[in-house]
Amino acid sequence: MKRRDLLVAGAAFGGTGVLPGAQRKALAQEAEDPRTLAAPGHRYEISLRGPVVAVDCFAAASAPETPHPSAATDVPMVGIGPQKQPVSWIIVSWTEANTATRIMTLKAVDQPLQAVVSFELDAVTGFLTRRTILRHTGGPQEIDIQETLGFLMSIHEPVEQIVYLTGEWQEEADIVRADPAKGAVTLESRSGKTGFEFQPYVALMTADASYLCQILWSGNWMLHAAPDRHGTILSGGFNNWQFRHRLTAGRSLELPTVVFGRFDSPLGDATRKLHDYRRARRPDPERPIPVQFNSWYPFLGEPSADALVPLIPIAKQLGCEAFVVDAGWYRDENGESDADWDYRTGDWRVSHQRFPNGLREIATRCREAGLGFGLWFEPEVAGPTSSVRHNHPEWMHHFDGQPPPANERAVINLGVPAAWQHVFERISRLLRVIGVDWMKWDFNSDLDAGGWAPSLPKTLTGQSPLVAHYDGLYRLQDAICAAFPDLILEMCAGGGGRLDGGILSHAHVNWMSDQSSALRKLAIHFGTQLAHPAIVCNDWLIDWPGGSEPPDPPPALVDARGDLPFRLRVAMLGTFGISAPIHRWSEADRATAAAHVAVYTTRIRAIIHHGDRYAFTPTPPADGNGDWAAIWYVTKDGLQGTLFAFRLAGPQSRRAFQLRGLHKHKRYRLSFQDGPESTATGAELAAGLTVILNEPFRSALCLIEAAIG
Repeated sequence: MKRRDLLVAGAAFGGTGVLPGAQRKALAQEAEDPRTLAAPGHRYEISLRGPVVAVDCFAAASAPETPHPSAATDVPMVGIGPQKQPVSWIIVSWTEANTATRIMTLKAVDQPLQAVVSFELDAVTGFLTRRTILRHTGGPQEIDIQETLGFLMSIHEPVEQIVYLTGEWQEEADIVRADPAKGAVTLESRSGKTGFEFQPYVALMTADASYLCQILWSGNWMLHAAPDRHGTILSGGFNNWQFRHRLTAGRSLELPTVVFGRFDSPLGDATRKLHDYRRARRPDPERPIPVQFNSWYPFLGEPSADALVPLIPIAKQLGCEAFVVDAGWYRDENGESDADWDYRTGDWRVSHQRFPNGLREIATRCREAGLGFGLWFEPEVAGPTSSVRHNHPEWMHHFDGQPPPANERAVINLGVPAAWQHVFERISRLLRVIGVDWMKWDFNSDLDAGGWAPSLPKTLTGQSPLVAHYDGLYRLQDAICAAFPDLILEMCAGGGGRLDGGILSHAHVNWMSDQSSALRKLAIHFGTQLAHPAIVCNDWLIDWPGGSEPPDPPPALVDARGDLPFRLRVAMLGTFGISAPIHRWSEADRATAAAHVAVYTTRIRAIIHHGDRYAFTPTPPADGNGDWAAIWYVTKDGLQGTLFAFRLAGPQSRRAFQLRGLHKHKRYRLSFQDGPESTATGAELAAGLTVILNEPFRSALCLIEAAIG
């Protein structure tokens, strides 16, 4: 549900709970003060303000005397019962685990409740990570939590711009630059997942600095930015809409992890720090992500052995490294069905109507061709005719206490231990028996606030169904990756519907968008890669051949603008694959694609995945009616880089781009794909590399590497 609350500026700020200036100065002077964490150029002060644990971020070495926003205590860290009675806390202990970590232990005044709030300062990036665990300390009294506040950050300098991401299905991650003078901004999801409408991400720009905040959580969330003339309060965490979580003795509730940072630099530099932070916390962070062929767009949920087997050698010819069979390969336990692919999910039995010799035959053929084999699942969803749906209705989410309609898909509640075990065993068996190297995990449903079946025990249903579901989801991701350490795990939710730092702490990559147009996907790359590093953003070449109307893909998917290199290069901006009717391509088209895949895998994949990213132009308009779009990736050591430049509908045939991150006095070799080679110094390239494209909707790919000697 959309909700953008534009509140009166300054309404959230008052005079209560403010540390006196002298006290703040004293804190600044105590280098070993456990309430303070310092990073280059700024400092975080951690304090308990009534019912809220707050963090003040100061830019200078000593605290300013100017007034600062007070903690907005109308939403406490914990609210109990229907009246959401705020919990008052006392500090039990501070622990300085090391120079970068502070742990605050709190005890509730009137409840058997403990809160352990940890803060960790990442020395490499300067980001502060907050984690909060609430624990029932014992006794018969149940604690009925109906409101939480995962974090509160006070920024102590005027904010000039609020940057966030909005969108919808196939139109994800549009960048919004809001004026703080128009009031506060609330971003949220109530869809039971991260959502298409907003990302749990916000950036705040001041005259001298950039602030970034990201919530690492995949269920319903809320992020609120309330500015006034002195600064801004950021707050959020779980969305309190229909939230309820009851704790009994010994049970705990972990609030969403939050990442926050201040940087004395523009947004682009801060974004590169966020990418570094997120990349380091992925599974197998140095592992290359293979180039895939995926069956979805050529067959749209109706793959078969007859259709796919002839494509295996073509995919290999193109240079693909994995061959992924997308939705539609399965039936339910009741037998074959002509129902659509999304209504046959849940039992995960191979359709012998579509694959007479099973999927193992396809996997074997792929391996014989030197390709990994991939398979699509939707583990959380059961179709109307699936046996798991009929045999275990108590495993399904019951929204508002009602069972799912008999003729609609249902969501399996991964918070139910037996359901979790069933899903793990069923999928693990298929991965093992078939021999699967790449698992695509989709989710094409909404969870809203979730819901328990009434027949389940109260010891289970006291939890928030969403919290339990996502705890189960993360554990299931980890269990699958542990059981199959060589597996690549790709997440998806109709594209970017559940794309967040929480789910990507447990997976290798995420399908970025169901958008098929390369021009629109180019804009989505610009927005998505503000919040996420390129290595987690999976994209495919889809809309080719352009301008034609073959039986598949449907004409609606085709945009005639842009040649094949243009479309390939858009798809290469993150992790990369192809999902198109390659069996209908000409030999010339196959050769063009193969040349691009070869350049990607041998020369630029590592640069894109692990290097620094610079957006040299504003986000291009999704309709393509703009000027130019350009992105530059450069390695951390400054020895290699790759420039992607796209001319759009505008009249200018040339643009110069100032390449950053290179060594000033070192000489570099420049090679345009299918073009001339030359050399230049890092200083010359920093002054500007001119790209000429004589026609609209053409592109250039320039590879730059340090010359030997």
